[in-house]
Amino acid sequence: MKWYAYIGFFFAGAFIANSIPHLVHGISGQEFQTPFARPSSSILNVLWGFFNLAIGYIIITALKGIAFSFSRRIAITALGFLAMAVNLAIVFS
Repeated sequence: MKWYAYIGFFFAGAFIANSIPHLVHGISGQEFQTPFARPSSSILNVLWGFFNLAIGYIIITALKGIAFSFSRRIAITALGFLAMAVNLAIVFS
């Protein structure tokens, strides 16, 4: 494995880990800080968490670390995840 892959996987893990508190707070309807505001709305936290999750996924797949290839199935699944997360953020806030 090339040296830059180690750095890429490290940052992919950091992005994925950062998605967790934002998604949890957002889905449960709680405000939590984001780079955009302190505190940020639950919907903004869901969007920020999803963005971090997507960046982690993109880095991993770009480094050929996961056997997934981007497809309509992945896109529809991600859209369903995002739709439910935003809906739950609205309901619980």
